[in-house]
Amino acid sequence: MEMEKKNLAIIILAVVLAASGIGNVILAITGGVITGPAAVKTATLGTHYSSLSKMDPVDTWDRVSIWNEQAVTEGLLYYDLSKHPNYEPTALLAESWIWETDTRISFKIREGVWFHDGSPLDADAVKWNFDRLMWFSNESGLVPSNDTSKVGFSKSLYYLANGTYLFKSFESDGAYNFTINLNGPFGVLIDLLCYISTNIISPSSHKFYEIVQLDELLVGTGPWVMVEHRPRQEVRYKANTRYWGRGPWFEAFVMKFVDDQSARMNAGLAGQYDFVTGVPGTFKDDFQGASDMHVEDIGEDFGYRYLEIYAGPNDYDGTPLGDPQYQRNNATFRRALAYALNYSYMIEEIQAGTVTFGIPAVPRNFPGHNASVWHGWNETTYADQIAKARDLMMSMYPTETASVTNVLDGDTNDVAWRALSLRTFEANEHSGGGIDTDMSNLMTNNFGLIGIDVEITIREWPEYLDVGEDNPWEMDGGFVGWGPDYLNPFNMIDPLFNLASGSCFSRINDTSPGGLTESMIAAASDTNPVTSLEKWEGVQSLIYDVRFENPATATHIPTWATYLFRCHKATLKGVLYNFIGDFNWANWYEEV
Repeated sequence: MEMEKKNLAIIILAVVLAASGIGNVILAITGGVITGPAAVKTATLGTHYSSLSKMDPVDTWDRVSIWNEQAVTEGLLYYDLSKHPNYEPTALLAESWIWETDTRISFKIREGVWFHDGSPLDADAVKWNFDRLMWFSNESGLVPSNDTSKVGFSKSLYYLANGTYLFKSFESDGAYNFTINLNGPFGVLIDLLCYISTNIISPSSHKFYEIVQLDELLVGTGPWVMVEHRPRQEVRYKANTRYWGRGPWFEAFVMKFVDDQSARMNAGLAGQYDFVTGVPGTFKDDFQGASDMHVEDIGEDFGYRYLEIYAGPNDYDGTPLGDPQYQRNNATFRRALAYALNYSYMIEEIQAGTVTFGIPAVPRNFPGHNASVWHGWNETTYADQIAKARDLMMSMYPTETASVTNVLDGDTNDVAWRALSLRTFEANEHSGGGIDTDMSNLMTNNFGLIGIDVEITIREWPEYLDVGEDNPWEMDGGFVGWGPDYLNPFNMIDPLFNLASGSCFSRINDTSPGGLTESMIAAASDTNPVTSLEKWEGVQSLIYDVRFENPATATHIPTWATYLFRCHKATLKGVLYNFIGDFNWANWYEEV
């Protein structure tokens, strides 16, 4: 009897220790129970991206790479996602900050913070990172282009409206005080510092003059430590046990790349992921019907989805066809494309009515949104849209279209238009099938109704980013999305239409009087918040209102806006739902 009580006590002790997270306890008491290591508490994210495309904050803008870098590194500030939907910049690696003048701001750096390699964080490490950002912005003009060096993708974020580089210099007192000197007043600096490109990486593990490569493991101060990166498969992390804040509840984390929509949905519904991204509205009911899953409705998101049209001067091989303002795909042609897309089919059939009509870059629930813009879908019927699109094509090709009319008849006239083959549109499609393929098929069908043949090239996400940044003339266009880096209309428009930006795949170069360039400068340089927002509304009219034609018209063609929802296991708690599209994996825990 006494031996049975003793054994029972040992078993209870083992269970308590295992439940408390002490997983390496071995009870080697005679007659007792011997246990091995407890299972590591692991969370798995199934993402709709095919791979990381970047590993260095100074060269990153795509969402999945940002997710990775936010887990591993931290900035001076970031938005408090717990205050949804009124996000405010809050202290992270900076404990506090103060504006000394309108061009000088100082930060008190948090003490007792360590990089994953064991080196300490101080003001010198922060200055090293900001100096490095300035180097890769190429203000010196000396940044080489090779396998380990290039101008950083985020360069375009750091310019004043007059074209002057934002930062003048940085100072460190050698301890924990860091100062930024600007070349001019910049009212949205605090928001800008929430963006990933000023996140801090370890000077001991990374090189000043070299971009961190995808075959390296990024080292920061964040709550997660990178353990392994298997390109196009997964990234593995372990909890940072020396984290300065509240560390992760999970001991390990896995981000899996599953761009095949069917495979990802099946795996998600089978419970293989704790959290799954890229769930189309057509699958929402399936996840809501699964007893072990939770679906959280958030509202219309901040995401901007559009068909981007190349408006630069180069031929497909890069040969200039005219002066810098020449447009291979001119505004008349782009307006025809904007009218030709069947938005109702896009929303009701492809997206099964789970989305709504798109936005002119600035979201509806975002300051500076212009609700008066007239889009192609504002026409009464699709037949009206096609009539306007055909009128524009007939103005461009009067001889070739002499035998057809603008009427959508579902018969001989439509057949005749498809046979015209007035020109070819070279379109990009993201790999993975699903909605991307549906949109390619829609484009092929709709553009055929106005005499345009569509040729599709399928690219994986990293390849698409590289082509768009370096050789966008290889494409006439492709469907893509953009989300806010920080919460200001400047960020939803300027990086996408400023010729200096690596994100300006359209290569629009409108220098006409009162045109796009002048209008963006006027809006960005206005320090009055009210009149600045009014000017940004005017910029949206220039780009998106298809009733009027100017050099910038329909460079982007909005498609749809999603009603944001998140799908994860019902037992996963601590998820910070937000419009920005970011996660705080360290906040997650499992309900047991």
